[in-house]
Amino acid sequence: MQSRPPVLWPMDRRLQPSNSLLETSDYTDLIDCLPVTSRPSRSLCNIPNDTSESFLNESLASTSPQEEIDLIELYRVVVPVMLTVCILSLVFNLIILLSVKWVKKSLSPTLLLSLSLAVADAYASMVIGVGLVVNSLLPIVYGVDMGPFSNCYVLVLEAFRLGGMVVTVFHLLALAINHYIGILRPLHYAATVTRGTVAWAITCMWIVPVIFPSVFSLVPNDGFRSPYCSSYDFLLRIPFRATVSTLFFVPLILMSVMYIHMFVVVKRHQHGVLQLQMGRQLHKSVKAVITTLLILGTYVVGWMPAVIFFVLTCLDCPIPLTQIQLWVRVNVAIFINCMIVVKSFLDPIIYVARMPEIKNALGVMCKTRCGSVTDKVINSHIHYKSEMNRLTFGKRQDAVKRMAAMVD
Repeated sequence: MQSRPPVLWPMDRRLQPSNSLLETSDYTDLIDCLPVTSRPSRSLCNIPNDTSESFLNESLASTSPQEEIDLIELYRVVVPVMLTVCILSLVFNLIILLSVKWVKKSLSPTLLLSLSLAVADAYASMVIGVGLVVNSLLPIVYGVDMGPFSNCYVLVLEAFRLGGMVVTVFHLLALAINHYIGILRPLHYAATVTRGTVAWAITCMWIVPVIFPSVFSLVPNDGFRSPYCSSYDFLLRIPFRATVSTLFFVPLILMSVMYIHMFVVVKRHQHGVLQLQMGRQLHKSVKAVITTLLILGTYVVGWMPAVIFFVLTCLDCPIPLTQIQLWVRVNVAIFINCMIVVKSFLDPIIYVARMPEIKNALGVMCKTRCGSVTDKVINSHIHYKSEMNRLTFGKRQDAVKRMAAMVD
C-alpha cells in the first residue's frame, strides 16, 4: 500500500482492508478523492511520522468493494470531461495571446495586464490538467504505478497550483490599482502607469509560482525534506491553510474597497460634478473596470468554494476531515474542481466580448490564417493607421501651440 499527499485541497486519509480494491489514500484534494489502485510497492506509511500515524488511527474506515468500484467508475467519467475542459481553456487562452500580433495599436497597460492574466489562466488550466492525469487518471482509472516518488509529484503540483492561484489574485489586484488610478487621477494616469512600470509589476508577480515550491522545503523532515516526500504535516495544520486563505481574502478585500470607491466617483461623474475632460477619461476607464469586474466575479465564484473548504477542513480545523463522509468529499471535490476549470474557460470569452482590441485582433487573425487577407496587407493597414494617428496628433499639437501664441 502506498500513501499519497494532498494536492492543494481538502484531503482525507483512510485505511483500507488488505483485500480492498483500493490502496490506502491520505489526504485527497479536490481532485484526489480516491485512493490509488492496489499494487505492490514500497509503503511510505512505514516511514515514521507521528502526525500521519495519529491521523490514520483517527480515520480508520473501510469502504465496501462496491463503493470503491462505483467511485472508480465515477472517476472514469468525470476526469476525462474535466481534462477536456482544461485543454479547451488552455487552447482558448493561448489563442488570445497569439492574437496580440494583430493588435493595431501599441499595447496599453490595461491590455498588458489582461494578457498576463490570460497567461495565468492558461497556466492554471495546464497545472490542473496535469494533476488530473498524474493524480487521478493514471493511478486510479488505469492503475498505473507512479513509483516511490509519487508523493513528490503531487507536492510539486500542489506548489505550482498554489502559486497559480496567488499570481491570479495579484493580477486582479494590479488591474484594480490600474483602474483606481485611471478613475481617481485620470490626468496623471499616463505618467504614473507606464508600460515599464507594468512590465516590472508583471515580472514580480510571476516570480510567485517559481518560489512557491521552496516553501515546501522550509520545514525540516517535512515536505520535500522528508524521505520520499512522505511527511507533509505542515499542509494539514491551520497556520498553512490560514496563510493561503489570507493570500486570497486580503487582496479581495482591498479590491472591494477600491471598486466601491471607484463606484462613488462614477456616480459623482454621472451627476455632472466632474469636469468634462475628466469625464471622458472616466467613461473610458469605466468600460475597462466592468470587464475586470466580470473577470473578478469568475475568480471569486471559481475559487471561493475551494478556499473556504480548504481552510475549514484539516486536522485542527473547525471541520475535521475524518468526520466528513467519503461521498460528501467526492461530490464537493468534483464541484470545486469544475468551478475552477469553468472559471478559466469563461475568461477568454469575456476578453473577446468586452475588449475591442482583442475582438478586432482575433477577427483579423482569422482572416489572415484563412487566406482572405495577407499579412502584408494587415501590416500596411497598421502602418497607415499609426501614421494617420501621428499626423493627427501633430496637427493638434500645432493648433494648441498657435492658440497659446495668440493668447500670449
